[in-house]
Amino acid sequence: MKRITVAKGDGIGPEIMDATLKIILAAGAQIEIDEIEVGEKVYLAGNTAGIAKESWDIIRRNKVFLKAPITTPQGGGYKSLNVTTRKFLGLYANVRPCISLHPFVRTKHPGMDVVIIRENEEDLYAGIEHQQTDEVVQCLKLISRPGSEKIIRYAFEYARQYGRKKVTCFTKDNIMKQTDGLFHKIFDEIAKEYPDIENEHWIVDIGSAKLADTPEAFDVLVLPNLCLIGVSVDGFISGWRMCWRMCLVSTACAGVCLDSIGLATGISDISCVIWTFS
Repeated sequence: MKRITVAKGDGIGPEIMDATLKIILAAGAQIEIDEIEVGEKVYLAGNTAGIAKESWDIIRRNKVFLKAPITTPQGGGYKSLNVTTRKFLGLYANVRPCISLHPFVRTKHPGMDVVIIRENEEDLYAGIEHQQTDEVVQCLKLISRPGSEKIIRYAFEYARQYGRKKVTCFTKDNIMKQTDGLFHKIFDEIAKEYPDIENEHWIVDIGSAKLADTPEAFDVLVLPNLCLIGVSVDGFISGWRMCWRMCLVSTACAGVCLDSIGLATGISDISCVIWTFS
């Protein structure tokens, strides 16, 4: 029996989480649940982090954190709990297996089976901004060798562990020659350590078009943080964030919706969690 931490979140979060847990338990998952309060209520109670210290202790003890969408109030110096969680727990890898639901859902790509692995702490998500003049603000894009090595090696180890044949790197190094260029350079270096796995690099623009048109051409993708790639129309997105000792699973990947969601989105989000716990 595995004990996990659950946060029902804000907006449609409780509705999504209740449905998710109902299906997971009906499928026979051997879990026990510790529920914590995070998000808007905690923010508005005066905690600018959106989470209490006691909740962090529970998350670290259980090592699996299943959460619904969380609202960060606008203004007032509130910190995004999603970003804080990634940094505090070292969740450097955003892992999204995307697989067709064929024959249950009619699709143009019945053979789609792609895993998207995205760096989760660096790039513009480091959140380092400042104002240069009254009319100019600047955001720093940080790509480090240690951070790049960690996520790229994770992608190759993932491919080897799960019997996948190819790892593809997407960057924008035709324009950002130093930052994305470093990521590409490190990819080429690490790829040499895995001669049993095919490797390739695409500029993210054309690579995204190819992924949308022919997802069967890809196996495992590894990307810098701001390359926001997803495949959802013909399959589902499974989103979780990984470090070597901790797992965060999200029941929705793109923020909070205040009203009920459509059937397709509901299937997508709940399916990702079932896939993760299977």
